[in-house]
Amino acid sequence: MRAFIAIDLPERIKNKLAKFENNLKKCDLAFKWVKPENLHLTLKFLGNIEQKQVNKIKEAITKISGEFAAFKASFNGFNFFPNQRKPKVFFISNNKEKLLKNIALRLEEELETLGFAKENRFKSHITLARIKDLKNIESLKAKIKDIQLDEKFLIRAIILYKSTLTKEGPIYGKIFKSNMTI
Repeated sequence: MRAFIAIDLPERIKNKLAKFENNLKKCDLAFKWVKPENLHLTLKFLGNIEQKQVNKIKEAITKISGEFAAFKASFNGFNFFPNQRKPKVFFISNNKEKLLKNIALRLEEELETLGFAKENRFKSHITLARIKDLKNIESLKAKIKDIQLDEKFLIRAIILYKSTLTKEGPIYGKIFKSNMTI
């Protein structure tokens, strides 16, 4: 099964991001937008895993979630991967990059003992869309400058997801959730 480890977003935040997306779609962009129910913050993509690995992965997630306290985050701004000149992914960042990077690094260290490659390339972000073409991209860049990002949200759990690829896009299912300390 295809799997990844991530932080889910509260429904209130997914709804707010969906409103951003709907507003930005008016720019007539050649984007493949992420469905609101699929919005999340990836900590580690695992790729294809076997069922026999799931319990060890759950143990690693439980261990790491116990090392960190729940915390509040807020959005920093919109940006592009790999850069503004040749964008491929449109995303929103948050103000807890350093803390989330520490969580991701601890996960990588723990998962490395299970045979997963350590990548050390974590960048905290929530993917909003994949860019197919740069049509009307300047219109988008102008529009995002005026969007107020004043939402705060609680990050309190690390989740193991499975990802099923379909013609309509991926379908994510929660396999396991471990709450951070309070």
